[in-house]
Amino acid sequence: MASSGGHHKANTGSWAAVFLIIAAFSVGVFALVLHSVPLWIVTGASLVIGLIAAAASRIMEQAY
Repeated sequence: MASSGGHHKANTGSWAAVFLIIAAFSVGVFALVLHSVPLWIVTGASLVIGLIAAAASRIMEQAY
């Protein structure tokens, strides 16, 4: 569904994907500072889940 500006509105899945990816990078910062392998694993898993959610919600088609 296009808004008045001609762009498609983002859906909940795309916002969830963005949140997961930002959260993953935030956890990655702490993993880097603390030298924590479990936090690196959480970072990697969160990035993969976020990327899958982004692809499933067709986030790149919502840009234009």
